[in-house]
Amino acid sequence: MRSRTLVIVLVVSIALLICGAVHNQLCWSAEKKQVKIAGGRVGDPWYVFAQALSYFINKRSDWLRSEVVATPGITGNSELIKTRPKEYIGLTCFSNVVQWRHGIFAKTRGPYYGLRFIANANSMTQTIVTYDPKIKSVRDLAGKKVHVGRKGATNTPDHEAILKEWGVLDKVTLVHGGYGGGKAKLRDGLVDATFMIFDHIYPANFKKGAFITELETKKPVYFLDLDREKLLKLRKEGFATLPVRVPAGALDPKTQPNEIWAYNDVVFFGADEQMDEDIVYEVTRIICETAGQWTKWHPQGAHMTMDFIPAMFLLEPAWVHPGAKKYYDEHHIQLKDLAELLR
Repeated sequence: MRSRTLVIVLVVSIALLICGAVHNQLCWSAEKKQVKIAGGRVGDPWYVFAQALSYFINKRSDWLRSEVVATPGITGNSELIKTRPKEYIGLTCFSNVVQWRHGIFAKTRGPYYGLRFIANANSMTQTIVTYDPKIKSVRDLAGKKVHVGRKGATNTPDHEAILKEWGVLDKVTLVHGGYGGGKAKLRDGLVDATFMIFDHIYPANFKKGAFITELETKKPVYFLDLDREKLLKLRKEGFATLPVRVPAGALDPKTQPNEIWAYNDVVFFGADEQMDEDIVYEVTRIICETAGQWTKWHPQGAHMTMDFIPAMFLLEPAWVHPGAKKYYDEHHIQLKDLAELLR
């Protein structure tokens, strides 16, 4: 009798354990959600930021899991967000936003209005550089060969708009290519000047970066002022020209003796407006709660403080994802214009 009772107790216990395991698995399946992060090319700063965010999500969220997906670049990230809006968030940039809305991508691929801001991330700060010390101003480029972005790239309209605003677009010979191509052509004497990125950690820590350092192995590099008011005017007109003040001597005490204004094609965490609001809220929470912990991933992780996380490329609340806006509103975090923080 006692043996039969023990058997019954054992069977019931095993059944309860099995039921409990099944229940837990069903709860896991019902509650856990997954988000993919489009990161760009492996090794790019934005890919490192995507890895950092994925790490923080997987470590700090009870119900959200993430993985990073490599793409050909920032535009590839935006493509995934656009075509798989309920699956991907990612790193994208200011020029992608405006060119998808009403620029070159809208014309060639059809307009896209769904991209929304979650939080600020990387910088892509740049100006025009030259070897010629006689070129003191953008106006002095008249009659010269100037390297701008690739044909069809989202940054190329910004480069051309800057030249047009200075009254020289129809007076220069344009040569197209990426920043690496601009470096090579300037070094080889095939162009007189090129748009060139340099290292920028917010708010005002500047270094020449790899491209300019390599250019200087041939001769000194000079930096042109793009003028804050012109850049703001262009931003208002729909170009990704957020102005950045570069103090005198910040890039070089000899070849940049005066203050100049460069511009920043801001990189940010974004999502389509169709992305689950709860997921974006959770992502925003984790980004804010890990403020100050990003520098071990990349030097530009210094941007990830509450001074800069809610700073937008253009202060348009309608361009903020509802999930992010809900988090910012509930925690009394004010959205900011990044241009005002970098002046």
